[in-house]
Amino acid sequence: MKFEDIEFKKMGLTNKNRREMSKDKTMKKYQIIYADPPWKQAKGGKKSVRPKSSGGELDYPTISLEEIKSILEKAKGLGEENHNLFLWAIDKTLWDAEQMAKELGYKLHARMIWNKVTGIPAAFTIRFGHEYLLWFYQGKLLPIAKEERGKWHSVLTEQAKRHSQKPEIAYQFIESIYPSVSKLELFARKKRVTLFGENWDVWGNEVESDIELLKSAKGKKL
Repeated sequence: MKFEDIEFKKMGLTNKNRREMSKDKTMKKYQIIYADPPWKQAKGGKKSVRPKSSGGELDYPTISLEEIKSILEKAKGLGEENHNLFLWAIDKTLWDAEQMAKELGYKLHARMIWNKVTGIPAAFTIRFGHEYLLWFYQGKLLPIAKEERGKWHSVLTEQAKRHSQKPEIAYQFIESIYPSVSKLELFARKKRVTLFGENWDVWGNEVESDIELLKSAKGKKL
């Protein structure tokens, strides 16, 4: 089952419902698109000391590179002429993420690093304790808040809480440098209110989505 099928099934929408929603909804434009795609991967090699947390499937559905690219491409259509894309990746998906964004017309501004403090040893060599928050932009790079210039480091440090949950500091970083712009989170797990009391719009199969994102080539809702 595709990611979009899971989302729409959860929402209880028929094809007719989706078409009607598509007609009634006015598409909002965003200056920030933030995405933590469910890249295809497993929990790592099987370890006798951690039999329940290694070697198996993840606890959430994953999707292919083609599906991720398709979703990002559709989301890009909701972006302002000048907007930023913040995209999460790990070492094994870093090249794919950058290549995908490049093919969609984005330019790379920075590779932010999340220092997770802890991490899981891969093949018992080194402990992978970081992820990448890739900062891309379309058109012209949006200027950040003047009072935040030079304040933020390229390494964001916060201890990991649970698998796949991204750090609070990443949201704080984006909200601080871009306090008053429209924001959309893809693959969201919960609703979020910014540091300044404004809402992010969200889309995903674990939340009540604020937008109808997926359409077929004929412009009909899937």
